[in-house]
Amino acid sequence: MKPAIKNLELRLRGMMPSIVRKTYRVMRSFGEVNTSRSLLPELVEDCRFCASRIHMLDHLPHGGIVAELGTRKGDFAREIFSRTEPRELHLIDLDYSKFSSDGLVDDRVHQHRGFTHEIIASFENDTFDWIYIDADHSYEGALRDACAAAEKIKPDGYIVFNDFAHIDPYLGRYGVHRAVVDFALERAWPLRLFAFHTSALYDVALQKSPNRK
Repeated sequence: MKPAIKNLELRLRGMMPSIVRKTYRVMRSFGEVNTSRSLLPELVEDCRFCASRIHMLDHLPHGGIVAELGTRKGDFAREIFSRTEPRELHLIDLDYSKFSSDGLVDDRVHQHRGFTHEIIASFENDTFDWIYIDADHSYEGALRDACAAAEKIKPDGYIVFNDFAHIDPYLGRYGVHRAVVDFALERAWPLRLFAFHTSALYDVALQKSPNRK
């Protein structure tokens, strides 16, 4: 789907009455949920448990080059910017109609419009200290973003995934959990941070080991 068409779809969905959006999300939740494979013990042995994704930011590199794939209103981008003080913060999304630039008007903040996997792929390899993925929550979309981001991460850098879950109680079925587990197993990227969430929509940070793709 072309960015312009996808952008129009997102805008139309945003204009739907709340009851229509909720009904759509409930219908998406029906059917069997695919489970993930088991993680290897060595991929979680040094994982730190964090009280929330906000607290998780304290354990990610500060003063580096960061990207957020999927920013929506910019709420978490503001947390990233204020708490980690990145040298560069690249925000990537298809639709900025709900975005607020409050707290993000700065020469270090750069907005990019387009498909997240295509935009992140346009950067040089080994550019980012960490990348936060919060865009397409389908299995295919999350895995596509992760694969596109992998070579753009510096050695020992991180990919952080929002909504590490199978089901969102408000938005329906997700494929993020399976995508993250498959990515970790196939590339041998260990889990370093796990952030608690009251609705079980956890965040996880995977670290790129030297000589890994």
